[in-house]
Amino acid sequence: MTRSSRSSNSLLIGLTVSAIVPILLYVFLQAFPGHNTMWVLPRFHFYFISSVLILATICSIIIGWTGARIRDLNVLMLALAILSLSGFFLIHGLSTPGFIISDSYHLAGVSSQIAMTTCAVWILLSTLPADYALIRYVSKHRGKVVIGWLTLIAALNIVSLVYPDISDFIPVDFMPLNYSFAFFTVVLFVRAAKRYFQQYQFARFPIHAAMVLGSVLLSITELIMVTTRMWTLAWWLYHVVLVVSTAILLYGVIAQYKSNVSITRTFHQVSDIDPMERIRISISNSMQKLIIATETKDAYTAGHNFRVAMYALQLAEAMNLEPELLKALVRGGLIHDVGKIQVPESILNKPGKLSAEERAVIEQHPVTGYEICKYIGFMAEELSVIRHHHEKWDGTGYPDKLKDTQIPLLARVLAVADVYDALTSRRSYREPWSHERAMRVIEDDAGSHFDPDCVKAWVRLCNSGRFVIPDSAHNSIFSFHEVGCTDTVQKEKFLQWE
Repeated sequence: MTRSSRSSNSLLIGLTVSAIVPILLYVFLQAFPGHNTMWVLPRFHFYFISSVLILATICSIIIGWTGARIRDLNVLMLALAILSLSGFFLIHGLSTPGFIISDSYHLAGVSSQIAMTTCAVWILLSTLPADYALIRYVSKHRGKVVIGWLTLIAALNIVSLVYPDISDFIPVDFMPLNYSFAFFTVVLFVRAAKRYFQQYQFARFPIHAAMVLGSVLLSITELIMVTTRMWTLAWWLYHVVLVVSTAILLYGVIAQYKSNVSITRTFHQVSDIDPMERIRISISNSMQKLIIATETKDAYTAGHNFRVAMYALQLAEAMNLEPELLKALVRGGLIHDVGKIQVPESILNKPGKLSAEERAVIEQHPVTGYEICKYIGFMAEELSVIRHHHEKWDGTGYPDKLKDTQIPLLARVLAVADVYDALTSRRSYREPWSHERAMRVIEDDAGSHFDPDCVKAWVRLCNSGRFVIPDSAHNSIFSFHEVGCTDTVQKEKFLQWE
C-alpha cells in the first residue's frame, strides 16, 4: 500500500469515527426522550458560547488577513468561512433571552441558520479553481473582501441586537423553509467535503484533511440543529459538535502555513536578509511536500526550484518590481515544475535525445502544474509563472505559443532564471556549463527566447557584484532529516542532493 493510500485510509477512518459518535449520541437522545431532558442554562450559553465565538472570530480575522498577505486563496476563503460561522453565530450567543435582549428565540434561530449556510457557501467556493471568474475577483480584491465581509457581520450583529424584531422578516425556523435551508446547507458541506477529499488524495495537505472532517461535522451540526428544541441535551450536543468543527477548521488553516517565519515578515525585511535565507524561511511545510514530490522524480534537478526562485527574486528586485509581485514570483518559482510529477521518469532522466512523442509529454508539464495548483490556493500571478515559464519572446515556446508582452511579466522574469540554472546544473545528458558560457547564451537569445529588458537587467545584476549563487550547484533546501524520510534508497538520494 502506498503512502498516499495509507493517508487516505487514515482520513476515512478518522472521518467515520468523527461522524458516528455525534450521530449515535443524537439518535440515543432522540430515541429515549427521558434522557433528552431540558438543561436551561442561559448564563452559561451567553457567557461561554459567546466568548468562544468571539475568540474564533478574532482568530478568523487574523488568519483571513494573513491569507490575503501571503497570497493563499485557500487560507483566505476558509478564514472567511470561519468568520461567517463564528460571526453570525455570535448573534445567536448574544441574543440569549434575558441578557442584552429580553426574549428573542426567533433571532437565535435565524442567526444560527445564516451562519451555517454562509459558512457552507464560502467553504464550497474555496474548492473552485483559481481561474474561476468569481475567485479571480476575490483574489484581486482580497483586502477589500475581508474588510467588507467583516464590516457586514459586525453591522448585522449590532443591528440585530438593537432591533431584534428585524429577524421576523426571515422565517427560516418554520416548516418547510427550515428543512429546505438545512437540506441546501448540508448539500453544500457534503460537496465541499468530497472535493477536499479528492484534493487531499493528491497533495495530502493538512488543510484538506481538516476541511473534509470539518465539513462533515458541520453537516451533522446542521441536521441536529434543525431537528431539536432549545435547551434539550440534543440541542446542547450540536453546540459541542459546532465548537469541535470550528476548532478543526482553525487547526487545518493554521497547520497549512506553519513555518519558521511568515512570508509577510520575510518580505517586510527585504534589505535585512539575503535572498537564499528569505526564500528558505518562507517555505511552508505544505509547499515543501510539493517541491520534494517534484524533485524526487528527477535527481538531476534537485534544488532546481529553490535556485530558480532565488535567481528570479534577485532579477525582479533589480527590475524594481513591487513587493507583492516578489511574493508571487517566489511562490510560483518554488513549484514552477510541479507538473513534472506526472511525467514518467524514463522521459525525465533519458540520457539521449527525446523523440517527438516524448517531447510532447514534457511540454505538457506547465499545463499539468497549472491544473494542479489552481485547486490548492495559488493565485493568478503564481499560476501564470507555472503555466508560462517556457513561453518564448518570439512565440515559439509552449504551451500556448504566447509572444512578447502577451507573456506575463513574472513568467518572463522566471524564464531567464530557469534557463540559467538549467545551463549551469549537471544534467543526465551533459556536464554543467560555466557562468560565462551560460551568460553568452542568454545574451544571444535576448529578443528571441527572452524579454530583452529582462536580459539587460540580468546582465546588470550579474555585473554588479550583488548576485548570489549557492556554494554548490546541487544544494537542496531540504535534508532527509527535515522531511522525515526513512527509506534507505531515498536517504541516499537526498544525501546525493546535499
